[in-house]
Amino acid sequence: MATCPNCGSTLLSAGSRCATCRPPALRPASGAFRGAAGVLSAVALALLALSIAGPAFLWKPPAPADQPGNPGTRLVGLPPSRAELPEVSLLTEEGIRFYSAGQYPDACQRFADAMERERENSILRQNVARCFEGWGWQSLRAGKAEEARLLFGQGLQQEPESSPLLTGFALAAIHAGRPNEALEPLERAVNASPDPEATLLLARLYDQRDRSDRAIAHLHRLLERDPSHPEATRLLDKLERERRAEAGYRKDETAHFVVKDREPGEPEIRRVVLGILEEIRAAVGREFNFLPSEKITVILYPDERFQEVTGTHHWVSGIFDGKIRLPVGALRGRTRALERLLTHEYTHAVVHVLSRGRAPRWLQEGLAQHAERIPDDPDLHLSGGMTLAGLEALLRDGDLAKARMGYQVSLWVVRDLLQRGGMERMRELLARLGKGESAAAAVPRVYGLPLAELEAQWHRILGG
Repeated sequence: MATCPNCGSTLLSAGSRCATCRPPALRPASGAFRGAAGVLSAVALALLALSIAGPAFLWKPPAPADQPGNPGTRLVGLPPSRAELPEVSLLTEEGIRFYSAGQYPDACQRFADAMERERENSILRQNVARCFEGWGWQSLRAGKAEEARLLFGQGLQQEPESSPLLTGFALAAIHAGRPNEALEPLERAVNASPDPEATLLLARLYDQRDRSDRAIAHLHRLLERDPSHPEATRLLDKLERERRAEAGYRKDETAHFVVKDREPGEPEIRRVVLGILEEIRAAVGREFNFLPSEKITVILYPDERFQEVTGTHHWVSGIFDGKIRLPVGALRGRTRALERLLTHEYTHAVVHVLSRGRAPRWLQEGLAQHAERIPDDPDLHLSGGMTLAGLEALLRDGDLAKARMGYQVSLWVVRDLLQRGGMERMRELLARLGKGESAAAAVPRVYGLPLAELEAQWHRILGG
């Protein structure tokens, strides 16, 4: 036996890697080992923000109760009869060595071979499940969401009720663009092991699907356990405010949209809005070469309710925060202004999906204006410096003149990027942002120039 130089935990042998400092630990087929539960103890996986208005949050799976050094740690071994199958011990030891070195394919093959020789051995089955779990997290961190989804699925074949595997599968499904597949496993995971961040994620998923009753129920359970959880408190307040404002609303569903408005509402407005939205879906789909697979919710409010629910400035005529929200006063008849408004908000929804909710506001607003065919301002001029961070701050300024300038510059920057690489590179930029890269890291990788050099070029043009 040896000890870890970092934390002092017991190791299998000198030179092996500590379970506390690595992904889920594995159990040997013979002898004693201080095993860690199959949960990543300190993984920080950047998750999609399910609302443009809310920041992305980090996924931190809970620390396992029987991790080395934690209460409940126990020695795990096999009965002496296991010595009759030395090849099982040999395969398991090889698997642990490969696993400790991060060589997951070889490790999982060894564990699977060992399990084939003793299919009723629960420890060997756990090793296979935990190996695929560790491999799945590695793939997810590397941005290989579809691969991670399949790996977590392999682990679930051995341990169908494992909360870490269910949660990993759900996260991978979301990152792979299959959020509907995340609901059922995430529901099972939080029912078995009520983790706050997993519960919050589940509530956001239900809210995005206009199932606020399920979202609110999960948030209440979370706050019963942790009354001071700030994100859960804010989301619950928002959902309950929306539920009060939308009491008595009717809902119409089509193949691609859910439209809600006040009963009895105005059927002509709904008909016009749905007709325009279908046309916009096709047009924006051609531009981005992308059509969302899930229905987009559109809510029509009386003018006096719109600002109450959204909390926006008086000059805002529509908003996307995971759902498209519009004041009825902006929807009188089919006009070019209405077509542009719906195009703008629908494009926000598309960019939100493509970037997993991580596109910065300058990119969101620039692409939305580009899609609605806003003309360039020939007199656009900046007297100060030009940075994307400064542009982001300008867009968030409550002063109308500054915000308008921010919109104009955002459009100009986005069209400059489109001239440099077209929509194909723009899609790549959105995908990189969706994987958790910052704009400062993603822009140079897509366009081949350091961000500071691009900003200097923009400043020379706009400030010259």
